[in-house]
Amino acid sequence: MSSPPSPPPADGASHRRWFGLRPVALLELLLFFAAALGLDVWLGAGLRFDGVQPHPFWIPVLLLAIQYGTSEGVLAALVASVALRLGNMPDAGIDQDLYDHLFALTREPILWLVAAVLFGELRMRQLRERDELRAGLAAARQEAEAIARSYRALKSVKESLETRVAGQLRTVFTLYQAAKSIDHLDEGEVMLGVADLVRTVMKPEKFSLFLLNNDVLESVTNEGWDDDNDSYARWFDSGTPLFQTVIARQRQLCVNRVEDERILAGEGVLAGPLISSDTGEVVGMVKVESLGFTDLSVNTVENFRILCEWIGTALAKARQFRTANEQRVFTDDALYSSSYIGRQAEFLALLGRRMGFETTAITIRPTGLSRLSVAQRADLAAAIGTAVRGSLRDTDLACDFGQQGASFGVILAGTPLEGAKLVEAKLERAVRRELPDGLSNIPIGFVTRRVEPPEPEPATGKAVPEGAG
Repeated sequence: MSSPPSPPPADGASHRRWFGLRPVALLELLLFFAAALGLDVWLGAGLRFDGVQPHPFWIPVLLLAIQYGTSEGVLAALVASVALRLGNMPDAGIDQDLYDHLFALTREPILWLVAAVLFGELRMRQLRERDELRAGLAAARQEAEAIARSYRALKSVKESLETRVAGQLRTVFTLYQAAKSIDHLDEGEVMLGVADLVRTVMKPEKFSLFLLNNDVLESVTNEGWDDDNDSYARWFDSGTPLFQTVIARQRQLCVNRVEDERILAGEGVLAGPLISSDTGEVVGMVKVESLGFTDLSVNTVENFRILCEWIGTALAKARQFRTANEQRVFTDDALYSSSYIGRQAEFLALLGRRMGFETTAITIRPTGLSRLSVAQRADLAAAIGTAVRGSLRDTDLACDFGQQGASFGVILAGTPLEGAKLVEAKLERAVRRELPDGLSNIPIGFVTRRVEPPEPEPATGKAVPEGAG
C-alpha cells in the first residue's frame, strides 16, 4: 500500500504564507497596533501605555501565539517591543543603576518573548498532534477505501462465480430438458425437439435441419431465416460440393478453414452430417447459417460434432422404430396395427366384391385430447381398447388407427351398413361403461362407413378405413 499523502499545513496552504507567516496574522497585528497607537496619541500622553499594568501590548502577543504558534507570537512580541521602545526610552532614575535601568527597559519585551515562545510552542505541539491525527485519519480513510474496493472487487468476483455456477447448472438442466425432447421413437417428435436442442447447445442466430431423401438433402426446419433478405438454398443434390463433403465424405465443415469456406460458399458457418453412432447411417445434415463471433470457438466446433452425432442417432432409431412398427401385426394393446389392418381391409373389400358381401368400418375418435394429461390419455385408450375387445364378434377385427391413441376402429367383415349401425350403438354403450369417472363426459365420435375396394386401374393408393393408413 502506498504511503498516505502528507497533510496540508494547518490553518492554510503553504502558498498563503509570507516568509513562513500567515498574512492574516500580519493583518491583525497591523490593525491592532494602528488602533492602539492611535488611541495612545489621541487619548494618552504618547508614552505607549508605559506604566499601565497589564500592558495592552500583551493582547496581540498572547492571541497570536495561542492562535497561530511560535513564529507569529515572536513576531508580535518583537513588534510590541519596537512599538513600546522606539522613540520612547525613559531616562534612568536617581536611585537606579545601569542594570536596574536596563531591566526596566527590557522587562516587558523579555516577558513578551518568553510568553510568545512558551504559548507558541504549546500551540505548535497541538498543531503537530492535529496534523498527525489528520494524517492518521487520511491513512485510515485510504485504507478503508482500499478495503472497500477490495471487498467490492471480491464481491463482484464472488457474484460472477455464483452467476457462472448457476448458469452452468441452468445450462445442464436446460440441456437435459432439450435432450429429452429428442429422446422419442416417433420421427416427427424427434425433429420437433431438434430445434430446442440446437438452440440450447449452440445458441445460433440462424440454423437449419436437412434430411436425406434418396440423393437430395431437403430442408425440413429453418430457424431465424428472413425470407426477404436470406437466399440460403433449401436443398442440395448429390452433385454439389456441400453434399459431396458432408454426406459422401461425412466431414464437418467450419468457415474458419479456407477450404471449408470455399465449400460452404456463403451458405453458413458450420455444417455437419447426422450420423448414427450405432449403425453409421447418414440421415441428414445440420447447418448453422449465423453464429455470434464470440460463440465460434474450438469448444463450439466440438460441441457441434457431438450434437450432430446425437441428433443422427436419435433420428436413425426413430426410423428403425417406424419401420419395425409398420411390420407389426398387433399393437401393445393387443389391437391390430394400422398397417396390418389396412392391408386386411383392402383384401376383405376385394373379396366382398367377388363373393357378394359388404365390409364396413366403425371409427371411434375421442375429442379434446389436448386438455388431458398423459396419464388420462393412457387411461382413455385402455378403456376404449377394453370396450372394443369385449364387444367384438368372432369375425370382427379391432384395430388402432395409428394416431397415438386418438383413433380406434373395428372392421366388420360381411356386415352391411345397417347391421354396422347396430354394432356402433353397442360399442358406444360399452365404451361409456368402461370410461373412468374423470373421463365419463369426454366427447367421443362414432362414425360408421362402408369400405370400398380399390379400383382395378393402376392406382397405387389403398382404400382403407378413415385414419387406418
